[in-house]
Amino acid sequence: MTLIELVIVLAIMGILLVLAVPAYSGYMMRVYRTEAIGMLLRASMCQQKLYASEGYYDTSQCDPAFDDRHYRISYTPAGTRSDSWIVMARPVGTQSTDTCGILSLDQNGQQSISGNNISTVMCWSGR
Repeated sequence: MTLIELVIVLAIMGILLVLAVPAYSGYMMRVYRTEAIGMLLRASMCQQKLYASEGYYDTSQCDPAFDDRHYRISYTPAGTRSDSWIVMARPVGTQSTDTCGILSLDQNGQQSISGNNISTVMCWSGR
């Protein structure tokens, strides 16, 4: 093996690495966002079950158990009996650069995001 061959192989590997790392980072960001969306939907189901059986929403009874290294899940209003609620997933850490921003879901099933220049459908569909 000559030095030229070795340099060519290293150059090709460098180019592949430059292309692969951003794609992988974007993929992982979508994976974590999808996990947060699943958690929001589970929290919504819990609230709807509570409303069907008790006649009110109580966010203190449906606290989502979630690995919060990438998103923090919270309710508004927090821990009260009410006729409405919003559950939010706030990105933290490396996920804070996600263009979708804060994901939220309310008692009517209205999905929203805080990010600009991107559609809600794109964010909530996992793209």
